[in-house]
Order: sequence, then structure tokens, then C-alpha cells
Amino acid sequence: MVIGGDVQSINGILEYARKAPFYQGRLPARSLTSVSELTSIPLTTKADLRDYSPFGLLAVPKSETAVYFESFGTTGKPVSIWLTEEDLDDNADVVSMMRSLEVTVLAALPLQALLLARTAELVGLSRGEDFPHLRAICTAGETLTPRRREVIQELWQVPVFDNYGMTEVGAAAMECPFGKLHPLVDHFAFEVLDEDRTTPVELGELGYLVITTLKRRATPIIRYWTGDRVRLFQESCPCGAGYRLEVRGRRESCLQVGDRLFDLWDLEEMVDGISARGLWAAGPLEPWGLHFVVESDQLDHNDLGKRIGALEELYQIPLQFTLVPPGTFYDPEELLSIGEVGKPRYIFSAEELKLKAYQKSLRL
Repeated sequence: MVIGGDVQSINGILEYARKAPFYQGRLPARSLTSVSELTSIPLTTKADLRDYSPFGLLAVPKSETAVYFESFGTTGKPVSIWLTEEDLDDNADVVSMMRSLEVTVLAALPLQALLLARTAELVGLSRGEDFPHLRAICTAGETLTPRRREVIQELWQVPVFDNYGMTEVGAAAMECPFGKLHPLVDHFAFEVLDEDRTTPVELGELGYLVITTLKRRATPIIRYWTGDRVRLFQESCPCGAGYRLEVRGRRESCLQVGDRLFDLWDLEEMVDGISARGLWAAGPLEPWGLHFVVESDQLDHNDLGKRIGALEELYQIPLQFTLVPPGTFYDPEELLSIGEVGKPRYIFSAEELKLKAYQKSLRL
């Protein structure tokens, strides 16, 4: 099932894509006659984008481009993205939302919002009194679970609005004033496939998100396998949107026990009530189960034992929790300087947990 776009808009972006070296020979020469025919086109992967950067996906003459940028390359070779002046105009939707809110916004990874709150404490600032102009926090760049949203809102005392997107395609879903994350169906075509990368899943079921850009002219992306586990719901919202997206994180951010996958949402539900600041690491428990390392300064061991027992009964797997003091996952001195920027890491191997590789692993 393809959500978003129509035959005309999809054929329009395919016309641009055929001019890119990468897509020559991968796309049908004729126009599509239905939206469902989009699913017959091979998927585009992150490896493809890396292999064909910087010019392999460029679909317009370089003289027509206005902006060039690259991904950070934290997980491999950087991916190149080109934009025309028309592509930049499409981003006005984001600016319009920020202006309509009439607020001062902190834009950050969810983890950065947590660490910045800790930084404020370290320098003796009150988040409520010393930041009177802060009205909202806008998160993106990593999965925002319901529990992490609650922690950030408690710490900063302002609402959190989440956005979903990536360097390769731009902002693909935005949260409305009613707290729902809506896919931008006028700008993208969305599919949710099973792990076999072929079978579509039903609305509301877990699968992997595939995105086709409908309005990016310089570097159109056709059927991009994002690797993100999502649920796509068809439901009406007071804001007028008809679909809601639930982003649960990458496959590599899951832990498997037996035949069950535990994603970031599942793992944060397990540490809820144990972690004081939402800072934790997890990995496999040998020979079977899950091992958590959690920063906590408010839970005694009797309460922890009861909590673990309830969780083991609920999930039917062995669990081990190691409590560590605040400051274990980050360097307090580094928080006061400009640190290294990178993607947060929460999942470690059993051996890495034994070696305490999680210590000082989180950076702003």
C-alpha cells in the first residue's frame, strides 16, 4: 500500500529521477498508470546513496543547484544532497509552522535536550527561571519515545514537538498542535514493508518505512528503504490530517531475545520508573535475557527487586539491572565545552557491558 501522492505527482518526480545516473535503467521508461505500480520499482538503500555520491543522484545540471550539503557520515561515507531554488521553497512549510507558534524554540536531539538540562544544573541555572523565553522544544534526529518526551517536558517545563526526517529526504513527518506525528503526504509517498523488503504490512502493523520524494528536483529519491521500524495509522485528527506515524527506531537499535524484537520504545518502557533522567544502556544477558545499565539516584534495591519481578512476569524473559550514579554516561566537564557531535548509542554487546564501554559514551 502506498500512502501519499497521486499518479501525476509520482510520474512527475520519476521524470526528474530518470535524468540521474543512478536511476537510469532502474525506472520504467513509461509513465505509471496507478500509484500501486510504484511498488514494482527496486528499493533505494543507504549503500546506494553512498556509492553514487556526490553526483550519481543529481537529476539537474549543476548550474541549476542552489545548495549542496552532506550527511555527517557518523555511520559511514557521507551522503551528498543537492537542492534547487524550488526545492528550498518547499521547506517554507517548516518556517511557517515556527512563525505561527510565535515561540522561541530549542531544536535538538532528544538526548541533547536531556544533557543540556544537566548542563544548566552544572552551571547553577534554573531551567524554569533562567530561560523565561523558552516556549517549546523541537526534537528530531533520533527516536523520541513517549517516556523520553515526558522526561524532557518535566525537566524543561515546556512542551516537546517531534519531527521525523533524514538528511537524504528532508522532513517527512511533523507533529501537530494536538501532539500527533503526521506524514507529509503531499510531499512524499509512504510504504510500510515487512522485513523481507517485499511484503506490504497492514495499516497499524509494525514494518519498515519506505519513502519516495515527490517534490525534490535536484536529487529525487525513489523508494528509499529507511531502515526505520514504524506503524502507520489511518485516523482523523482535529488538525485535519488523516494519517499518523509512529517511529520506533532502527532495526540495529533493537535487541532480540528468542524470536522477539525489543525496540527503543519497549526498552524505555522497561526502564520507566528506574532511570532518573532517561539515561541508560542495554544489551543481551548471557545466556538469555536482557541486561540494563541505568543511571538512578532515587531507587532502593528492595523497590528494584519488585520492579524487576513485575517486568520479568510481564515479558517472560530474565532481566538484570545495574544501577550506576548520575554522570556515568557523560563527562560533566565535557558538557561545559563544545563536545563531539554524534548519534546517541544505547545498545551494547554483552562483552561491551562487561567492559563498561558505556561510560562517558554520550556527548552533546
